[in-house]
Amino acid sequence: MISNYAAKHEIALAKSPVVINYRVQLAITSHTTGYIEAFAIFEDGSKLSIFEFLRYDNQKVNREKYRYQYMDNRDREIFRYDNAPHHKSIVSFPHHKHIDKLVIDSPAPAMADVLREVEHRILGLPEVH
Repeated sequence: MISNYAAKHEIALAKSPVVINYRVQLAITSHTTGYIEAFAIFEDGSKLSIFEFLRYDNQKVNREKYRYQYMDNRDREIFRYDNAPHHKSIVSFPHHKHIDKLVIDSPAPAMADVLREVEHRILGLPEVH
């Protein structure tokens, strides 16, 4: 199941109209756990780094930890979604989004949603929410 979940990431990156290069690595750490590390480079030189720690339980893959970090072509962070439990005042705790020096409420996004957000930025389309 975890490998099927990881394959969806690879398919999304491969189909993106703005991704010029990517890699997806899946590590199975036990019969119920694993993690995905992925990295994509976009046509404007920006980058997306992805990490998800996964647990397979009751016929479902659950993301226990995640980080989606989008950086410009000089490796400066544009935004980052994660669920590190360090912003307890956020309504969506532990899920949140970093933009510049701000930390804002955010539900846990799917990787495909983050990729779509990046695509919209690069293509100059309206923001997705």
